[in-house]
Amino acid sequence: MNIPQQIEKIVLPIAEKESVEIVDIEYVRENGDNILRIYIDTEKGVNLDLCTKMSHLFGDEIDKNDPIKEHYILEISSPGIDRILKKEKDFLRFKGFCVKVKTAVSINNQKNFKGNLVAVGNNKIVVDDVTNGIVEIEISNITKAQVDAQN
Repeated sequence: MNIPQQIEKIVLPIAEKESVEIVDIEYVRENGDNILRIYIDTEKGVNLDLCTKMSHLFGDEIDKNDPIKEHYILEISSPGIDRILKKEKDFLRFKGFCVKVKTAVSINNQKNFKGNLVAVGNNKIVVDDVTNGIVEIEISNITKAQVDAQN
């Protein structure tokens, strides 16, 4: 189990208790620092007070379990307007929005798609791609997907 998976297992019960969604977890090295970044969301959005509260709650629980042996910086953040989409429920929430999707395996000689998310179900999404029209994509084939806030 990698560090983001370990962290999700630790913080998910806290997030659920606080009605907070864990959107994504990253553990990266930036400018010489190890950064543990947890993206959160709620039905009402995310503000600084919520990020501060969740930082304390998550940080205490992570410290208690101690899955990361090296020094790191914990960051709690909103997913932003270009929100990452990973799970079927994420796609359902943003059905009707413009999305950008990258796939591992080509579909009709194409790996990058952009267009309206028109349907979601059975572990698949359907995008009305600006280049090729209606495209059905298995969620397991997606390497990256996000809301396209510029459209």
